[in-house]
Amino acid sequence: MKSLLNAAFLVSFAVGATNALANHHPGAHQPDRVQAPAAGQKTGKGTGLIQQIDQEKGAVTIKHGSLQGLNMPGMTMSFLVKDKSMLANLQPLQKVDFELTYDGRTYMITKIK
Repeated sequence: MKSLLNAAFLVSFAVGATNALANHHPGAHQPDRVQAPAAGQKTGKGTGLIQQIDQEKGAVTIKHGSLQGLNMPGMTMSFLVKDKSMLANLQPLQKVDFELTYDGRTYMITKIK
């Protein structure tokens, strides 16, 4: 019985791995895709003071108050921006209002002024 369960597990694992590999094409060009917001994606708004700007990484560090909609207390943290061009007119110590999304892994600023 135990060997039958092991065999069933191995077969299901092999089928899953085969399906995953069938959908992956190494070296193939993947065009940029526009994705709709995920069902579990949260949005928030905040106000803060810019501490640092990293043009290369497309990130900005902000000392912010609590973020409405995300249940996050005030702190200083770095956020990625949706588009690096959003960083062009920002300066350290500038007060900003911003909107962001959180997909369960990444906070992303979508608007900043």
